[in-house]
Amino acid sequence: MKFPETLVFQGYAAPVRAELDVADLEVIGEIPAELDGYFVRNSADHAYPPMFENDLFLNGDGMIHQVRIKNGRAHLKTRYVQTEKVVLERQAGRALFGAYRNMYTDSPEVVGRNRNTANTSLVWHGGKLLALKEAARPVELDPETLATIGPHDFGGKLTSDTFTAHPKLDPATGEMIAFGYFTRTVADTIIEVFFVAPDGSLTRTETIVAPYPSMVHDCLLSKNYVIFVICPMICDWERVQAGEPFFHWDDRYSTWIGIMPREAGSAAQMQWIKAPRTAMQTHSFNAWEEGGLLHLDQFLTETGWLSQFPDINNPAAIEKPPFAFRWTIDLGDADAPVKEQQLFPQIGEMPMIDLRFATSKTDHFWFGTNNPKLGPMLPWGPKGPPFTCLGHFDARTGAIEFYYAGPDSSPEEPCFIPRPGGTGEGDGWLASVVGRRAENRTDLVLLDARNLSAGPVAVIKMPVRIHEGFHGIWVNTA
Repeated sequence: MKFPETLVFQGYAAPVRAELDVADLEVIGEIPAELDGYFVRNSADHAYPPMFENDLFLNGDGMIHQVRIKNGRAHLKTRYVQTEKVVLERQAGRALFGAYRNMYTDSPEVVGRNRNTANTSLVWHGGKLLALKEAARPVELDPETLATIGPHDFGGKLTSDTFTAHPKLDPATGEMIAFGYFTRTVADTIIEVFFVAPDGSLTRTETIVAPYPSMVHDCLLSKNYVIFVICPMICDWERVQAGEPFFHWDDRYSTWIGIMPREAGSAAQMQWIKAPRTAMQTHSFNAWEEGGLLHLDQFLTETGWLSQFPDINNPAAIEKPPFAFRWTIDLGDADAPVKEQQLFPQIGEMPMIDLRFATSKTDHFWFGTNNPKLGPMLPWGPKGPPFTCLGHFDARTGAIEFYYAGPDSSPEEPCFIPRPGGTGEGDGWLASVVGRRAENRTDLVLLDARNLSAGPVAVIKMPVRIHEGFHGIWVNTA
């Protein structure tokens, strides 16, 4: 057992691999008494050294981290998602599955077996907790014990091999809208859009055709439309078969916006509009309609995720940071150009809104960021430069405030937790996992969502390091 000496497997990014329970975590400050639920987040934590030394951070095995909060107390639980991949590799005592999303690099004994790592995000819907990875189907987990229940296909209604890591929930209707791309695993231009009722039943699937075969990591949802941004993070299947990276950035392609009405049979009404410029949508805040206009709020970067995948035209290119932009589309004039407005002049990623207001105009935007005026940048890691701050942009005032996590500290994605009984937008808390890199340890920080600069309401200290993660959610149990 020896992991490669690369950024992905060394230092603070090194695999943790520990499934553990820690009762009554130390708390600095006071956990709000109203909080009763689970903070749950997903991470990519390699269970075994990879078959290839240059393996990606994205290729780790799904490790779920849960902090149970009730009566001012907090308890930690971590468990691997027991995917077929993890089970087979534990039996063998070594890695059997090869490069990221590349079946042609697997060991002969697992050809045709399920490669799902279930490592990207989670969703709570219809009374089920699902671990998600966009290259595979969901995996259901027990929300209390984190025990793996098994692959979830919505009672046989999901026929796609893939399901997004970023489904959208409509707070007004309770409906979940999701999608799959490369739905038969092999790269193509088909996208299937799934409509899931509040009780968790998949009621219909619509099929659309994208302009070219690309990564489709996120989507946007407004009251009447599902919106896709197709970016030139291309998959060329011949390159995959030759053992090259699964995606590459090719800015000779344009970025396109696909707008699909939400009503039944809407795929036939799909409209494709050229974006204002070639860019990559990293993650989205929200979409909303007003006076015949459709607004798309999202983070965009001028490059692809070059920390993970190459630029085919410029191999020496370096990934550029994302900024938040609003694209505005005139729904009544197909020939009108898409307008672009920068929301705020601050780099950022991992966007968050008060999800109770999703599909409507929102004024509060939270995100991970850096602010050299508050503290120095941290060394580049396997996902790029770590955050040192969380940011809050108030669109009503134009003000940006920051929470600086401290020296050698890196906050991750902010998760909004509504205050029980509260109705105002942004009335609640932010939860963020914070890496204490110098101590090789992790905290969960709770902040007043509308007053980040006041510092933490509570710091929930973990006596161990949990692996850097991607996306998390809050699940109320009260």
